[in-house]
Amino acid sequence: MKKGFQICLVLSVLGIFGLTQATLAQDKYPSKPVEIIVSWAAGGATDVLFRALGAVFPRYANNQQMIVKNIPGGGAAIGYTEAMKAKGDGYTLVAVATPMITKIHMSVVKFSATTFAPVILIADNACFLLVHKDSPYKNLKDYIEDAQKRPGQINMGNAGSGGGYHLASLAFANFAKIKLNHIPFEGGGPSITALMGKHVDSIIVSAPEGVPQALAGDLRLLGIFGDRRLDKFPNVSTAKEQGINFNISMWRGISVPKDTPPALITQVHDIVKKCMADPDFKKKCEELSVELKYMGPEELGKFMVSEDARYQQLIMTEKLGDRYKK
Repeated sequence: MKKGFQICLVLSVLGIFGLTQATLAQDKYPSKPVEIIVSWAAGGATDVLFRALGAVFPRYANNQQMIVKNIPGGGAAIGYTEAMKAKGDGYTLVAVATPMITKIHMSVVKFSATTFAPVILIADNACFLLVHKDSPYKNLKDYIEDAQKRPGQINMGNAGSGGGYHLASLAFANFAKIKLNHIPFEGGGPSITALMGKHVDSIIVSAPEGVPQALAGDLRLLGIFGDRRLDKFPNVSTAKEQGINFNISMWRGISVPKDTPPALITQVHDIVKKCMADPDFKKKCEELSVELKYMGPEELGKFMVSEDARYQQLIMTEKLGDRYKK
């Protein structure tokens, strides 16, 4: 009887010890730097946003760094394919954005909208059309009228073939019934550099891309493809205000490998949500004209599936890309 009681006591202690160890392991997350894979070049909108997030990340993550790992190329396909190899241990995060969804339907790729587990949406920004300060175009109507006169002769840079900005440019061209010469680069940053150097005539991007250069007067916004004007550019009218009923935006968030335990997903979510509320991060986003928008794991998952269906229909209807060509 006494021996049986001792065995039960030992097992109970071991059980409590095991729970304590598991709890401590969770409390210590992260215990080393966390890496986030960004499937575009440094300097682009997604890259800039997550570097801003990384600046405040240690405050809410046991003083551990969030390191941005840029894997550009293939319109984001190379980065996402590489991310599929990562372990679900909470130490590899995946930056998700509109271009991920568009790439899925523009080309044949190995990933889908549900390949990764959604964690949190961070931002959603209206796109805008940019030209060099020396450009003859003053507004969207000027641009469209010239494109109609010179089909295929205006160069439109983008952040990668099949990516979000490429699709935004194609959708805009289709809507305006114009033909543009689309030139891909390995991310939004390089496309900005190309425009600054007058290697292309125009680009369509979203904040924070192009904002510093436009504020400095080196680039000019022709119109905002959203419902309201940007706070940093109150004199730049929306496309709708110019009589062009065309809207398109880019959203950005975080996912993780599919096999990441729910408890870890919650921890990542909670850390990033605290980062989103950080005064320094919010101030930086205001400077960059980034519009913060929150969604949790479940809502983001449903949103990504709906975006997947939306862009699939758009791409198939407009006969864009290579995936659905017979």
